[in-house]
Amino acid sequence: MANSLKDARALSLRALIFWEKDKPPLDALLTHLLTQNPLSDKRDRALVGELVNGVVRHLLYLDFLIERFSKVPLHKLDPEVKNALRLGIYQLLFTKIPERAVLAETLKLLLKRRRASWIRGFVNAILHRIAEKKANLPEPPRAHPLYYMSIKYSFPEWLIIKWFKRFGLEELERLLQASNSKPPLVIRVNPLRVSRENFLKYLQEEVLPSAEPCKYSPYGIVLKEFRGEIAELKGFELGWFSVQDSASQLAGFLLDPKPGELILDACAGVGGKTSHIAELTNNQAEIVAFDLYESRLKKLKENFRRLGLREPKVFKGDVVEGLKRLKIRSFDKILLDAPCSGTGIIRRHPDIKWVRRKKDFRENFKKQLHLLSGLAPYLKKGGKLLYATCSLEPEENEEVIETFLEKNPEFSLHSPLPILKKLCAERGETLIEGTFFKSYPHRHGLDGFFSAILIRDA
Repeated sequence: MANSLKDARALSLRALIFWEKDKPPLDALLTHLLTQNPLSDKRDRALVGELVNGVVRHLLYLDFLIERFSKVPLHKLDPEVKNALRLGIYQLLFTKIPERAVLAETLKLLLKRRRASWIRGFVNAILHRIAEKKANLPEPPRAHPLYYMSIKYSFPEWLIIKWFKRFGLEELERLLQASNSKPPLVIRVNPLRVSRENFLKYLQEEVLPSAEPCKYSPYGIVLKEFRGEIAELKGFELGWFSVQDSASQLAGFLLDPKPGELILDACAGVGGKTSHIAELTNNQAEIVAFDLYESRLKKLKENFRRLGLREPKVFKGDVVEGLKRLKIRSFDKILLDAPCSGTGIIRRHPDIKWVRRKKDFRENFKKQLHLLSGLAPYLKKGGKLLYATCSLEPEENEEVIETFLEKNPEFSLHSPLPILKKLCAERGETLIEGTFFKSYPHRHGLDGFFSAILIRDA
C-alpha cells in the first residue's frame, strides 16, 4: 500500500502545481490526470481527490501556517516545495493518516523528485513543528473578524465582505463552515426502474446501513459514509439511479412536467435534470435539449441510455440562436438552469472560490437576462418557465427575475410553496423566501440553489 500511496501523493502534487498555475476546473483536471496516470487501487484514486480538494478547500489557512513556521517567505518557495508543504500540513490537520506516515511519505515524495537534502530537511522541520504544536497552532487575529474568517475558513476576503453585508457575522461563519464541509453523496432513484423504498431497503441491508431517505425529495437517498466508487454500486449500470443533490432534484418537481408536453431544457449539461424530466413524465414527454459543449451532450445521451429513457432531441450551440433555426413555435415548459458563479456549490467544488471575481456576478447577470429574454417568446400562453441557478448571489437570482418581469409584463411570478408542501410538508416552507425557492448549505444541509417559477399569462 505504501508504494501506491506514494504514487497517489505524487499525482496530487502534480495536480496542485498544474491547478495553481492556470486554475483549470479542478474536477476536469483530476479526471484528466487520473485517466493519463491510472492508479489500480480505488483507495488511491479516492486519496488523490481527497488531498487535492482538501488543499484547495483550506488553501489560505495552510499558507498562513507555512508563513508562520517557515523562515523563507511563501512567495519565495518554488511551486513544488510549497505544494508539498500544503499536502503535508493538510494531512496532519484534516485527515486520520498517522503523523509518521505523513512525514515519511512527504520526504519520499521529495526524494523521488530529486530535491536536495537541505530542502527535504527544511520541509521535514516545518511539518515536525506543526505536528508538535497541533493542539495549539497560531491563529489569525480575532480582533479583525472578517480577516480572521477569511484565513481560518480560506475564502477570499472580498467574498467574505460581500456575504457579511447580507448575512451578518454569526450566520456568515455558519455559511463558511458549511461551505467547507464535505457534502454527502445523494442519489435520485429512477422510479421507472425501482422504487425508493425497495432500493433503500437493499442498501441498508446489504451495502450501507447508514443510507437514509432524503428529507426533501421523494426520490432521493442520502448515502452517508459511502466510500466506494458510485459506478460500482449495484444498480448504477442498470439505470436504477443517478447522482444528484437534493436541492437540484427539487427543480424537476418545481417544473412539474407532464406526459405529452413539449419541454425545453435550455442548458442541459450532462442531462441530470433532463433525465429527471423524462422520469417524471413516465418517459412520455417530447424533450428538446441544448448545450454549448459536445462532450456534455455525449454524456447526456449515455446517461439516457443507461437509465432506459428515450433520448431527447439534442442540439449543440447557443439555445437562443438555435431556436431561431428550428420550426418549434412554443413549448409547454422551459427549464433554464442558467450558467452562474456556482457559489452555492463551493462545498462540492472548492476551486470555485479562487476563480471567481467581483465582476463575474454583474457579467453573469447580463448573460442570464439575455438567455431568459431570448427564451421567453418560445413559451406558450399558460406555460411555465423555471429559472434556476446554483448561486447564492442576488445579482444572478432575484435581480435577474425582477429586471425580466419589468420588461415582460405578460409573465408573472408564482410561489413554489404549494409544490414544496406536497413534497416535504412543513419543511417546504423553510425553502421559501418571498416567492422564490432558496436553499442554503448552512440552513438546510443542501447545496445552495435558487429557483423562480414564471408563468406566461398572455
